Amino acid sequence: MKRIKEIELLDIINELPDILPLDCKKEFLNQEYDLFFCALGFEDRCLTIPELLADTENFTCNKAYYFEYSTNREDNEINKPRLLEVFKKFTNSWDSFQCDSDEFPKRLRDTLENEIKIKSKPKVIFDISVCSSKLLLLAIKIFLEFDIYLKIVYSEAAIYHPTVEEYKNNLQKWSIEEDFGIATGVGFVTPSPEHPGAQKENPDLIIVFLTFKPERTRAIIADIDESLLQRPNKRLICIIGDSHMDEPIKMNRKKIMKEINKEILELDGVITYEISTFDYKETLKKLEQIYKEKSTDFHINISALGSKIQTLGVSLFYYLRPDVSIYLSLPKKYNPTQYSKGYKATWQIDFGDNAKLKELLKKVGQIKINNG
Repeated sequence: MKRIKEIELLDIINELPDILPLDCKKEFLNQEYDLFFCALGFEDRCLTIPELLADTENFTCNKAYYFEYSTNREDNEINKPRLLEVFKKFTNSWDSFQCDSDEFPKRLRDTLENEIKIKSKPKVIFDISVCSSKLLLLAIKIFLEFDIYLKIVYSEAAIYHPTVEEYKNNLQKWSIEEDFGIATGVGFVTPSPEHPGAQKENPDLIIVFLTFKPERTRAIIADIDESLLQRPNKRLICIIGDSHMDEPIKMNRKKIMKEINKEILELDGVITYEISTFDYKETLKKLEQIYKEKSTDFHINISALGSKIQTLGVSLFYYLRPDVSIYLSLPKKYNPTQYSKGYKATWQIDFGDNAKLKELLKKVGQIKINNG
């Protein structure tokens, strides 16, 4: 007797790579890679992995690229001399991308195309430690268009603001003042040009990954459907991050997140979930669950302002479900002294051969026939 079954995400999720500790000096010992990508930011951990690679015996890379932002240029420039000195220790060639420019997607695609002409399936390292949501979403989408070997690496900060003490000492400022906290104001809101989704025929449903500054979240909701800030009617889903921290700190961080975003969370008809900030598979599973339940009746929009690992999950989800729309909102400026400090660990997600990764993801939705 034959049984017909649709392959679901849960059937293949365990075949996706886990996030694992990274010991650069062991992982990259005597290794040669083709391309290294990272972002130039104001956080000191933007230098962590490049410096570890530079100190790794016999590690080389044919070319390195760093992404430059349009925001906080002067703050970011402080780390530039050290980054370029580090590059000199493991590569003879480097260049930069203005990642907020309109030409950026084409230039990144051209770079990968040219590399593939030189070497089939080049080996790529992508350091996401200080990547913005916008940059991470765009880069992952483009990387998935090419047959490359992709290893993602990440430096985890030692301190994330606000700490419990900082929040308690400045309750009003963290909760109310737009010019205080990790970012200032709302620069703009826009659908991601590379993640437009299908034409909207059904009412909008919005999934928002909450942050410690709610202005950008509210701006995205208002841009999509302002009425949901008054009457969510179960069409507004809020994701609260479950931080990768010791239990007491984790619980306090969630409490702070809820207090800062209470104007949104206390609206009648809001749906909430808690998702790990450090497990992209958990993000994938929850988004797929929402999609299966809601996509027939609603057009799904995602405000991807969560953690970098959550945003990676959003990127892979879009590959599965390209009919959803992703919205971006940049602040007018980030506040370097109130963002993060230091690093405590380095991590890796080894996706390996992109062709095999895409083949695995494309199984979702296919029909499988079992005998017996």
